[in-house]
Amino acid sequence: MSNWIQEHPAYTIIGHTIIVATTTWFVSSFVIDENKVNLYKARAENADAISEQYKAKISVLELELARLRGENERYLSWLMQEPRAIPALESKIKALELRLGSIQSSDANGRTSNNPVIDAKKLPYEFVSPFSKGESFVDPRTKATLGIFDINPDYTAEGVLYLPGGENVELNNVKPGATWIFEQGGSNYKMTLEGVNWISNSLKASVVELEASDKRGSEVKTQP
Repeated sequence: MSNWIQEHPAYTIIGHTIIVATTTWFVSSFVIDENKVNLYKARAENADAISEQYKAKISVLELELARLRGENERYLSWLMQEPRAIPALESKIKALELRLGSIQSSDANGRTSNNPVIDAKKLPYEFVSPFSKGESFVDPRTKATLGIFDINPDYTAEGVLYLPGGENVELNNVKPGATWIFEQGGSNYKMTLEGVNWISNSLKASVVELEASDKRGSEVKTQP
């Protein structure tokens, strides 16, 4: 064997060079691939960390938004009780307009005109209020309650409904415009889920007293 190497030095050099180059290539490829894997792992871990930060930020912002809503409702309640506040004045103006409409107008000879008399006490009852996810809409007259604990991206909601004289009913994927008709104190009422906003986690609902012409359809208790 040694004689063959001595007799063919060129082949020996070329073979040695090929072996060294091949070994170097394998080692370099392994190191480079391992570095790429480590780089991708680091990027993935960094992306996960950033995602967790955004989740925490969103959670904090939701809590802050809920706190601000509570403060806003409290301040609005204070303004409504302050006689010189604009909301209180608006309420008084509406009440005066109703009283003005209920007074029969008379001409100079004291004759009563044919204008209809509006009695504010006979107007159908209506209560509308916004509320947020995790809160409940409660009608002050009938105590009908609609509680929402989750809002889906397709603008449907999950919650619980309570109507006077009934039991709690779980609501799944309820859509805006869903209505529920119920009876309380000899009158028929209709509760409506008027709006669902997934972005702001806010909703709106209403309870309206049905007039005599609408009471024939009150046999249907729910219209989801």
